[in-house]
Amino acid sequence: MYEIDSIEEKLILKRAVKGDRDAFAEIYDFYVVKIYRFVYLKTSSKEIAEDLTSDTFLKCWKYIQKKKNEGNSKDIIKNNKLGSFLYKIARNLVIDYYRKKKDLSVEIDEVEKYSISDDKQDLLSQITIKQEIEELRKSLNLLKDDYQEILILRYVEDLDIKEIADITGKSEGSLRVQIHRATKSLEKVMKMRKKIE
Repeated sequence: MYEIDSIEEKLILKRAVKGDRDAFAEIYDFYVVKIYRFVYLKTSSKEIAEDLTSDTFLKCWKYIQKKKNEGNSKDIIKNNKLGSFLYKIARNLVIDYYRKKKDLSVEIDEVEKYSISDDKQDLLSQITIKQEIEELRKSLNLLKDDYQEILILRYVEDLDIKEIADITGKSEGSLRVQIHRATKSLEKVMKMRKKIE
């Protein structure tokens, strides 16, 4: 899988700050599936995830252009780790969405679309993976929001503790404790659900 390292990220961001739409397209191409998956797991709705993912990149572009127009574009390159910045925007949009809309209907059908596909995988294996994803999503939804978020960022998005701290505004020590507690809570929920079914 193509990855952007921190030096390349700064160069791409530098081009984007100068108004290079192709550079921003590279940023979009690299992060869109990750941001979509994060938002989808938080909202359980394909349409909402698509809208909030689009809004994330639009807000990022507007922010870059605003800083450029204010003459503060060097601050963007020096201070922002782009991935963390995009997750932070997405996280805030999800929070705003839930503030505006208290009662949501749940929809699931697209997570496997964004997982790596293997043409040789047999039908039984595909069904099993889909069921496991659904079980995990249902169990995650039973955890409190903070636990859901840090588990998704750590284990689904594979971010390190420092990046999660940047996104959530929590200390690294506090996050380590929360990740441990969230993992234990998820294990308990999954065991309880298996006993019930």
